[in-house]
Amino acid sequence: MDSQRTSSSQRGAVRAPASQPGGAKLAQIAREAGVSLSTASKVLNNRPGVSDATRKRIEQLLEKNGYRRRRRTEQTTTDIVELLLDDLDTPWSEEILSGVLAGLRKPYVPVVSARTGDNWSIGVWLEEVLARRSAGVIIPLFEFPKEAEERLARSGIPAVLVDPTGDVPQNVPTVGSNDYAGVREATEYLIAQGHTRIAFIGGPTYLQTAAARLDGFRGAMRQAGLTVDPALVSSGEFRYDDGKKHACELLSMPNPPTAIFAAGDMQAAGVYAAAWERGLRIPDDLSVVGFDDLPTSRLLLPPLTTVHHAVREMAQFGAATLMQILEGSAGGMPTHLELTTSLVIRESVRKLP
Repeated sequence: MDSQRTSSSQRGAVRAPASQPGGAKLAQIAREAGVSLSTASKVLNNRPGVSDATRKRIEQLLEKNGYRRRRRTEQTTTDIVELLLDDLDTPWSEEILSGVLAGLRKPYVPVVSARTGDNWSIGVWLEEVLARRSAGVIIPLFEFPKEAEERLARSGIPAVLVDPTGDVPQNVPTVGSNDYAGVREATEYLIAQGHTRIAFIGGPTYLQTAAARLDGFRGAMRQAGLTVDPALVSSGEFRYDDGKKHACELLSMPNPPTAIFAAGDMQAAGVYAAAWERGLRIPDDLSVVGFDDLPTSRLLLPPLTTVHHAVREMAQFGAATLMQILEGSAGGMPTHLELTTSLVIRESVRKLP
């Protein structure tokens, strides 16, 4: 994930529209009306997607507090829904896009952006969203900065977070999953198969999702009375090359693990490659478990035992939630939905004698 450069931040600085006395005051009006900041901003900017009764209540509060609302002729909303991805060429991104397409309804169409390139920043991307006059945004696997949340809300553009990686904003709907429970269940399965020397290849330490998966692994080991060897725990990116690199290091140890838990299926594919290069057979010589249940996990030889993360379902629910907001059928306050995970047992784990 690219860091935000000073020049880009300046270009994407947050500016309140002239028609508003201030974002903080609008948030107070939203609380008084019992709605989200995004809903209050929709009424302020004469955007659709708000019931008549709610719109009337907010309009009265806006008038009371001296807000000047846009005229109906000033509406500038298009039917574009923004989808912001970390990458465009991964199976995970393909699952997200498929889910979003399944959840959107006509006339809305997605515009896909990727967080790539040295010049990318959240501020510059927001400028592009506003220039395209987008109806709403869907943001998967990204920590949503407060300034971005406030800016979209002031512009009346609703956002939905899918599989959020940081603290969940109270004013933004989210769709996630229980990463902790999923990893814990899979680790318990490995232990039940007789494995005690288990390695864990995790994700970026700054992501809450990665921290939850590591906590699930440690929790299962601790519950079984097993010690987690720090030498068997590593962190990196949820990518093939990263999984292969860490697996090479683990398999080169004098006392290598009998099983490796990769916190992402693409990392697990990298583990397969590292094992193959050393002439090791899965699961005879090494057991492997992944996380996500991407379509590629079924194509590995042998097929990968993994945690079903419901990536496509989360994206579909996220898009459907945005549809409810845009069509005015959502409730006043944002929802925070958490999907359950499940262990998918295939052929990559061996039961030790």
